[in-house]
Amino acid sequence: MTSERYLKMVETVERKLNHLDASFHERTNSILKHLAEMLRTVKASPANALENSLVAVKNDLDKLRHYLTVEQPSMRADERAFHAGSPFDARLSILETNVKNIMSGVDSIVSIISEVKSRQLARTNSKNEFAQGSTDAAALINEFRKTMHEQKTRKCECKTGRVDRAERYPTDCHEIQMQGFNVSGIYKIKPDDMEPFYVLCDLTTAGGAWTVFQNRFDGSQDFFKSWSDYKNGFGNLAGEFWLGLEKLSYLTNQKLYELRVELETQQGHEGYSAYSVFTIGPEHEGFRISTLGTYYGTAGDSLSYHAGQKFSTFDVDNDEWKDGACSMEHGGAWWYKECDKSNLNGKYSLTGDDQRGQTIYWISFKSPEIPISKTKMMIRPLPASKPVNYETNRNFLESPDQRIKQIKPSGTKGGAARLPFRYEEPSQDFFNNLK
Repeated sequence: MTSERYLKMVETVERKLNHLDASFHERTNSILKHLAEMLRTVKASPANALENSLVAVKNDLDKLRHYLTVEQPSMRADERAFHAGSPFDARLSILETNVKNIMSGVDSIVSIISEVKSRQLARTNSKNEFAQGSTDAAALINEFRKTMHEQKTRKCECKTGRVDRAERYPTDCHEIQMQGFNVSGIYKIKPDDMEPFYVLCDLTTAGGAWTVFQNRFDGSQDFFKSWSDYKNGFGNLAGEFWLGLEKLSYLTNQKLYELRVELETQQGHEGYSAYSVFTIGPEHEGFRISTLGTYYGTAGDSLSYHAGQKFSTFDVDNDEWKDGACSMEHGGAWWYKECDKSNLNGKYSLTGDDQRGQTIYWISFKSPEIPISKTKMMIRPLPASKPVNYETNRNFLESPDQRIKQIKPSGTKGGAARLPFRYEEPSQDFFNNLK
């Protein structure tokens, strides 16, 4: 009976050991599977997947602990029936040691995974904070760009010296010629305190370096324009055009410039009038001729009469004629006084008949009855050419055949007698330096 009981106990213990060994390997494989999955999760999966894998590992560990705590007491009760040198005791000790090692290793891995998870959460929070900070920074940068754009587009009427240019443009056609260009044409310049714009450069006439601001030769462009048009400019640089009073004001105030006016009639008679200094004031001064220097040339002086005068158009009357508007009377826009001795922005006509003094004329060169067919007004910085045969030109100016007789009043306007068209006789008075 004792032998039979012993054999049955041996079979029972061996069966439980085999079952425990199989369970151990099964749990071990499950743990290894979950660990491999967790490693993939740590590398490239979101925090939720990592959390699920960690829960699965913990469940397996709990089952293994439960199995060991439930199965091992019964096994150890049966072991007492065996002597100390039983082979089952050695196998059980080895199994217990292995299980403890695995459990300690799993605990270490669990702690490492927990640390990785906490770091990932901290990184996610920092990313959210960084995203919020980036949004605030982007808004701040956009606001800064907007402010810079407003400052850039704002026109400053004060002169603070030459600005630093991110892209260096010449300030006028003189600098273009100094860079080695010698062919007349359209170039890009940037005067002080202005955005770059294109101009027509005359690089051949009288030594070149001229920046052209008015050009008329065929009547293709209407010059009976508003104040806004004359302020900003109109026409085509490749044809007839007016550069713009605002650009002209900025140009003539960045340096000292001389003025040259070229004239030609339909019959081919040519002449020019030049002035040693020419400056145009800002818009709040009416773009007046603030400085006009000494005259020299061959066409006579018909601009000194206008020195100090504001610019006038049909919608902005700045002239000194109390009984009407010179711009409407003469069909143009000019630095009218009361009214003019020159009208280079008048109506284009090849005959002066029935034009009532509204054509293009320069009194000291030709009368309104002999209209001018080509005009060009241009500037270049000093030092300029010195006046040539100045006394001869003065005598030419004062010659009798250049004088125009005033017409006696005929008709009324607003109850007051007026001239059919108003232009002044040449005089010897010169306005060389008006402030």
